[in-house]
Amino acid sequence: MTIWDKIYKDYLKGGPAWATIEGKLLPLFVDFVKDDKWEVKYALEIGCGMGKYLVFLQKLGFRVDGIDSSPTAVRMTKSNLKSGSRIIKADMFEYKIPRKKYNLIFSIATVHHGLKPAVKKVIDEIYAALVPGGKFFITLPDLKSNREWKTFLNHQDLGGGTFAPVSGPEKGLAHSFYTKLEVKKLFENFKKVKIVLDDHGKIVHGHWIISGEK
Repeated sequence: MTIWDKIYKDYLKGGPAWATIEGKLLPLFVDFVKDDKWEVKYALEIGCGMGKYLVFLQKLGFRVDGIDSSPTAVRMTKSNLKSGSRIIKADMFEYKIPRKKYNLIFSIATVHHGLKPAVKKVIDEIYAALVPGGKFFITLPDLKSNREWKTFLNHQDLGGGTFAPVSGPEKGLAHSFYTKLEVKKLFENFKKVKIVLDDHGKIVHGHWIISGEK
């Protein structure tokens, strides 16, 4: 059982709604989607959780796919969506996304759960999986914010801006934090990149909100 599968199982038994489990959507993502005129609507979410973002997109006419490492999350997402979606259990660091397939790929509060070379591999996969002109929306935690996260008051320094909490629900799970310069470097292959620091919001407080297109 993975760390996040345990978190979802505990949540279903009445446990706390950690991180982005609660039902609210990130307003910046909602605006990002609604402000664009999508000629084709086919989206992939990396780390789909309970599927709330995919449900939102499906209501807007998107065809949606999703991956998550938690079998519990996959089951919840499938139960929340209409038919026609491909939701699979997969490790985002190992999954090879089909090439030039999606018009939108997004991931909220997920892809930073690993060492930085692994995170870069996911970003490269996203680039390869987007159709020309396809768009992405990703969040990554700001390096300064690790001092403010309650579960990071005590942590193990893994080097290079990556840390792992030594207690709490994500004990031992690597979290990579980024400076703005690192974010720019990570997304240098994309076009029209926008980088915004969400330092006031309650959903992804202290995260860089990164969007752009292939």
